[in-house]
Amino acid sequence: MSKLRRIAALGLTAVLLGGCVPQKVAAPEKAEETKAEEAKTEESQAKNEGKNEGTNETAAEAETAAETAAAIATEITGPVEITIWHQYSDQYEVWFQKVADEFHAKNPDITVKLQYQPADQYEAKVMAAAKADDLPSMVHSAAANMTSYINEGALVNMDDYIYDSTVGYENFDEDINSGLNQMYVPWGNKRYAMPLFLGGNVFFYNKTMFEELGIEPPKTWSEVEAVATAVSDKIGKPGFGFQIMVDGYMEVLTQAGGEVIDLENKTIGFDSETAREKITWYKDLIDKKVARLVGDDKHFTNPFANGDVGCYVALSGNYGYLATAVGDKFELGAAPLPQEGPKKFVSLSEPVFAIAKTNPEEELASWMFLKYLLSPEVNAECGTVFGALPASTAAMNESVYQDFLKVNPVAAAVYEQRDSYGYMPTIAGWYELRTSLDKALEEIMLDISDMDTALAEARKSAEAAIRK
Repeated sequence: MSKLRRIAALGLTAVLLGGCVPQKVAAPEKAEETKAEEAKTEESQAKNEGKNEGTNETAAEAETAAETAAAIATEITGPVEITIWHQYSDQYEVWFQKVADEFHAKNPDITVKLQYQPADQYEAKVMAAAKADDLPSMVHSAAANMTSYINEGALVNMDDYIYDSTVGYENFDEDINSGLNQMYVPWGNKRYAMPLFLGGNVFFYNKTMFEELGIEPPKTWSEVEAVATAVSDKIGKPGFGFQIMVDGYMEVLTQAGGEVIDLENKTIGFDSETAREKITWYKDLIDKKVARLVGDDKHFTNPFANGDVGCYVALSGNYGYLATAVGDKFELGAAPLPQEGPKKFVSLSEPVFAIAKTNPEEELASWMFLKYLLSPEVNAECGTVFGALPASTAAMNESVYQDFLKVNPVAAAVYEQRDSYGYMPTIAGWYELRTSLDKALEEIMLDISDMDTALAEARKSAEAAIRK
């Protein structure tokens, strides 16, 4: 599928993280297109020379100059079809199609074509399309994956639309969850992707058991050992764990003021003194047999439902599967993730949508659909369908969502910790770094390797990944 390239003209970029909204300027005469194209060429050269140098001023300046050269359409002049690759299935895909149909009814010149893509090889397919300049109108993926597509120059900077006086998102900075700002830092503080809803780790627990024991879900990590010990004494087995240990560890570390990676300098921080203290804390729980790793199936769903573990930390999105497994065996409880340290932090885990560079009207149509998905009524409904926190604050305040919170304990927990959300680094090489750290932690917990050896090997692999 051949794509028209976007028309370039001078504009002004947004300054995001500090909350500064760009002032829009009038578009210059068409004669300036040549200058804009030259800026694009300079951007490409600068990115190739300084792609992996986060502090390279020349590359940063060239990139900024080229980003300001983006022009957008502000009017649909004829029929437009947008194609969206997504990974929603079952009832989630049904809802997505319903919303697409509603949008088309309100905007008859825009047709939304949804294409489900299986998870297997999805990212490879998107990357191949990005390299071939053959992406669909919009793609749906994890935030960390977007960095690779941005580096290919395949995605639209949404700031041009967000702050536009004609088609923009009014009060965007006030309405969209502030935790999302962390996602944009590695992208030059530019918005190349946006989630519809937010979710993250919560504390799942056997509420019936906790009431029998007279204990409450822990609010701090210091309280976890006492809770885990009480549960373990009750069931005769280790009663607590992280479903994905590396995620839990990174949250505990970040709350304590540590960091997995220093983004500015691209240096590893997961083996610092603070980091080692947190690893030791969790290892002690395992050695005392009050905590455990998840096991071969990689999920606590069945062990929890069968009474083999009484509480654990897992992604809020597991609720549907967990509720089905538990049935009427006991009352399922969910509480906010424990917090302890100078920084409140829950890692956001939900996928994001990005607009591909195609042609001005197709990009505008894609933006219009995304903005519709973020509108209060639609986004509130989205939160109830996915059992998650709407990205829009206005949507959170809709009665349909507030009523939903009263009957869904996981959604209530996600909502309660809404001011603690942030993203782990959305940089190229993130998944390689995460995988190497996960391997190290498992080896330490299972006494396969000592801490120094395991972390040294993880550091070596992580540094190679982030410096590619």
